[in-house]
Amino acid sequence: MEVVVVADALDRLFEGLPERLGIDDLTKVLGLADRTVTYRWLRDGIVPAIKLGKTWLILRDDIKDHLRANYNVPHSTDNDGAHTNEE
Repeated sequence: MEVVVVADALDRLFEGLPERLGIDDLTKVLGLADRTVTYRWLRDGIVPAIKLGKTWLILRDDIKDHLRANYNVPHSTDNDGAHTNEE
């Protein structure tokens, strides 16, 4: 089984960002179209954050951990080219 290493790429992606991210930081790092999409993702729980009143508390390391945990790893294929779900 091939191991996909994402730590280095995520570390580079978040390099230089503060521990607490703003909406614009999150929008940029996730490559979202605009702040409206970012707010929708926060509201719908697609990315982790805490809403305190009207303010979102977005922690850089929580976002990194979430991305690591949900990394899409390609499945292997059998001899016929069909995808298998082997772990």
